[in-house]
Amino acid sequence: MLLACFRMLGVLFTPLNLGPDEAQYWRWSKSFDWGYFSKPPMVAWVIGAMTNLFGDHEWAIRFASPIFHTGTAIALFMAGQRFWSTKVGIYAGLCFTLMTAIWLSSGIMSTDVPLLFFWSLGLFFFLSLRTNRSWVAAIGLGVALGLGFLSKYAMVYFLIGMALSALIDPVSRKALLSLKGLAALALFLAIFAPHLVWNAENGFKTVGHTADNANWGEELLNPENGFKFFFDQFAVFGPLSFLLLLSFFGLSIFRRNAITQWADRRIAVLACFVIPPLLIILVQAFISRAHANWAATAYPAACLILAIWATSVGGWVRKILIGGFALSMVVGVIFTTLVVLPVETQIQVMGGNATKRLRGWPETTQQVKALATEYNASAVIIDEREIWHGLDYYGRDGELAVPVRAWRREDHPKSASEEALISQADAENALILSYREGDRANLLADFAETEAIGELEIDLGGNRYRRFEVYIGRGFEPKPRPLPTT
Repeated sequence: MLLACFRMLGVLFTPLNLGPDEAQYWRWSKSFDWGYFSKPPMVAWVIGAMTNLFGDHEWAIRFASPIFHTGTAIALFMAGQRFWSTKVGIYAGLCFTLMTAIWLSSGIMSTDVPLLFFWSLGLFFFLSLRTNRSWVAAIGLGVALGLGFLSKYAMVYFLIGMALSALIDPVSRKALLSLKGLAALALFLAIFAPHLVWNAENGFKTVGHTADNANWGEELLNPENGFKFFFDQFAVFGPLSFLLLLSFFGLSIFRRNAITQWADRRIAVLACFVIPPLLIILVQAFISRAHANWAATAYPAACLILAIWATSVGGWVRKILIGGFALSMVVGVIFTTLVVLPVETQIQVMGGNATKRLRGWPETTQQVKALATEYNASAVIIDEREIWHGLDYYGRDGELAVPVRAWRREDHPKSASEEALISQADAENALILSYREGDRANLLADFAETEAIGELEIDLGGNRYRRFEVYIGRGFEPKPRPLPTT
């Protein structure tokens, strides 16, 4: 709880602006729905609940993050304590809450935040269903699955984990095929069904965006991305924790007798929730690309495995695990302290690049507002989704009085920012902000008349800038877009 309070203070007092994704989720939160352009609805619901209570402040949008992560650690503690021992529960909870990625994630709002919470609750209830097959466990599992899928589609790895558990573990198989196990799956589908209906009514755009993220339409086979993803996991889980996890599975393969914990079938069950996300995303990274956090769902069960191993054998395993806790605590406290210091100090310590996407948005909005006023703009038109979301949030409540529109580079929207079409009224005397040099010719070609008025440059500090070529455009006449290549 002390860590949760410390992280909440970081959220309350950081001078860093919202990131574009956070601003996007905030926009979605202004209207309740069962889905949004690129994500299921949970993150918007959570933000909506917080901002309805506290207002549209930056800290209010992020405030639920450390609360959810604390809940995740408690869920892992409960699983460890109930099915192994109190010490296992303590180690598992600490392992998660001190993860390097959780220190970072506690200061922002993302879809991973509720996902990991419902995943860990689902793990607790799945183990409970396997043990006693109670109705409470069945209902808890169904609710956790449903809400997890409403948080992020990565919850599909949980279904894979349950399926593998059923294949290798007779006890899990009997539990899942029992009346209560089938009831849990039915409850999950009932909770998730409204989102599926929403997707069907909206052209499956959330599903389509998720498929686009895989990026299989570009050049395939990128070993450098695969190696980068693998080594990034040392930063996500923590260097010593990930090394210990690799040691556990490495010894299990090459010196199986050295890992006696496999005699407990529940270890194999937990492994079913660790290996698939790590392995599938690693393959995806080698084929195309993968962000470091895409396999985050592997780590709740991994925390339990390391906790069980450390308490069973002690010795060097326990020393490395506790050493990892100490290292992560030091790094996390330093990081959280840094993000509440003035931006200038942050730049001096971390460099100008680390938080550039979280700086300069109010200044950007004010300078765009001044230009829009000077040229009596009918709208502001931009060619980058991140800029659109930044202007949308920081120009709220009439701060930026003219409409802000995103230009489409294809014949259909590729992001939520592009959903609203540019109208002729918008293009009567539009202020065009060209951010992407490679798209500039196509952007300007979509207007009957354009006039260059100069460059807009926003100093983000640390020798980093947000630069635009600025034009006035009149008469929007979008050219035909090429058909997608197959």
